[in-house]
Amino acid sequence: MDQNAFAIFAAIVTSIVLEAAPFLLLGSLLSSIIAVYVGDGALERLAQRSLPAQVCLGLFAGLLLPTCECGVVPVTRRLIKKGVPAGAAIPFMLAAPVVNPVSLAATWVAFQGDLTMVAGRAAMVLLPAAALGWALGGIKAAELLRPGLEMARAEGCSCGCGHGHDGHRRPGFLQGLPDVLRGTGREFLDMGLFLILGACAAGLFKVFLPQQWLGVVSANVWLAIPAMMLLAVLMSICSEADAFVAASLSMFPRPALLAFLALGPMLDLKLIPAIAGVFRRRVALVLLIAPAVGVYMLAMSLALSGAFK
Repeated sequence: MDQNAFAIFAAIVTSIVLEAAPFLLLGSLLSSIIAVYVGDGALERLAQRSLPAQVCLGLFAGLLLPTCECGVVPVTRRLIKKGVPAGAAIPFMLAAPVVNPVSLAATWVAFQGDLTMVAGRAAMVLLPAAALGWALGGIKAAELLRPGLEMARAEGCSCGCGHGHDGHRRPGFLQGLPDVLRGTGREFLDMGLFLILGACAAGLFKVFLPQQWLGVVSANVWLAIPAMMLLAVLMSICSEADAFVAASLSMFPRPALLAFLALGPMLDLKLIPAIAGVFRRRVALVLLIAPAVGVYMLAMSLALSGAFK
């Protein structure tokens, strides 16, 4: 391996990790604080409204209940079992990992204050989330969730990040502090692994992949957008850090970068088994296929219209 190429690879990986780590840590801390001290009662109390109001509430509930994609499925399942209608729970599950303040701030920093990328990412998630919330809003919990699903992993986040706390448990500050610190540490370490892997993949693409191959893919939006969508699923980077990986792949057109940023938090290798294990088969298929189709159509529309260059 060329020593100079390896040095460039190491520099790229280090810069991505160092830029993203503070946001990943902040997101881990915030989600643990919400899980321990607040729980999910806020959305549960406010969701009993008309379907349009439910969808809007679910879309923006991530501002009140910041949740990364590693724990959003068990949180959503718990909300549905407590009586939150699907019209609010489904949009929350799809949108919360992106519309939470940490993810939006990380996107803004990663793209050097470019608000069009922040707004584009949010819109590309909010539109499919709203459509699915509207389409599935009339389904009852018994028809939405798999019957008899009482597995321990469904009640807590499989990555051990602390999202699985009981929503009604509200300990005092000092009593809950150890849980907050443990949850923050577990989530940061678990998600940090995906961040490092994603940074390494970005470095490999930029340094070792033959430039003629990369040029062919990145120059053709018909190839670039599905390639970046597939990359988002395979990398499974936390939504609070993936913007820095996307920003490092600046050779790709912006609609392809937006597709990467939008699809990953709704569909990745962590979410696929979680969604398939919690929801009934037909509902799970819709939740796995519809976001990918929606993101592809939106990204291609932006690319063909020339809105993002």
